[in-house]
Amino acid sequence: MGSAVLERTGVGMDNCCVRGQREMINCGRAPGRVVVLFAFVGIAALIPGQVGAAPRLTARAAVVMDAASGDTIWARNADDSLPPASTTKILTAIVALESGRLGERFAVSEFAADTAPSKINLRPGQRMRLQDLVYAVLLNSANDAAEVVAEGLAGSQVAFAARMNEKARAIGATHAHFANPHGLTAAGHVASARDLAVIFRYGLRQPLFREILETRRVDVPLEGPGIHMVALHSHNRLLSGYSYPVIGKTGYTRPARHCFVGAATHDGREIIIAVLGASDLWGDAKRLLTYGFGAAAERPTVVMAGMLPMPTVLARRAEPEAEVDDDTPNASAASRFAVQLGPYSTRRSALTARAHLARRGYTAMLTGRALRLGSFSSEGKARRLAARLRLTGYRPIVVGLPEG
Repeated sequence: MGSAVLERTGVGMDNCCVRGQREMINCGRAPGRVVVLFAFVGIAALIPGQVGAAPRLTARAAVVMDAASGDTIWARNADDSLPPASTTKILTAIVALESGRLGERFAVSEFAADTAPSKINLRPGQRMRLQDLVYAVLLNSANDAAEVVAEGLAGSQVAFAARMNEKARAIGATHAHFANPHGLTAAGHVASARDLAVIFRYGLRQPLFREILETRRVDVPLEGPGIHMVALHSHNRLLSGYSYPVIGKTGYTRPARHCFVGAATHDGREIIIAVLGASDLWGDAKRLLTYGFGAAAERPTVVMAGMLPMPTVLARRAEPEAEVDDDTPNASAASRFAVQLGPYSTRRSALTARAHLARRGYTAMLTGRALRLGSFSSEGKARRLAARLRLTGYRPIVVGLPEG
């Protein structure tokens, strides 16, 4: 059995969760309104976590939490029940990490292999160690790997969801209800921003949870007829290249929009942020971290809350983000690319769609309940085909093809 090859950030395992201390400042009455105003502004600049106005976000709901105490530093609609997308996988990983079965190898079922992207393209009959599946769940946001975890630990998606809900209640996530292990849209599958922050805070107690989320890339073995290595890559853009490394889990579906739950340590203090329903995900995350830490204005990578335009402008000017979590597989690391339609509700529906495509001159291959067109050497070529299909009413996505 090959050993995993990995690359991590410099966050380290010695992150300390130190309760932030707030300085109590008493201000006497000043002899003029202008003087009082300037005195208030000066004092506010000194209080940790209170830089300028409250953060202006594009998110539907968000929370900033002190990791050591669990105290809420700032919140917006923190208890609203919303679709959490792939931030669901935080709890999936926790249940797996606490199972005591991390060394066991779980088989891939046909149902798991057919799970919609994002995925690592597992095939029926292949086997992967549970610990490596958890890496795939948290880094690549692999829905097929999450389904294998659920079936391997509980026998079915429904039974595993029951375990997730039981664990959520025990942790204190009172508004959360999970119907599956991956976060694809399902009736009644919801959580609040506060729920997710509470669950993430619980996960931080697990050393391996931190270790996985600190990993930029890792190669893990997959057993089939032989053994080959699967390259996994984190979707978290704040893990490196930011003022301080931020560990966390992304999420995206069309109903949920962009989501993120994560944590960062600065000056001996760790805070947790949860963002649901954002259009400018990474901008929102940075603004929450800035607010939570009371970062200095000279940090070039942080936009100060008081300098922000209104949320409508934020949403319009936000840099477009690639939707690479739940609805779109991570194709950036692949060597060949295809265009996928579906998965459809049934194989018969997929076959009907394939017949329609054939009449238009397209050749499509049936894979489970989905159709794949082409095998391109570059992602750009696949995207050009996807653009042509989109003009005729289809909803294609570009997928990376597995090696071998």
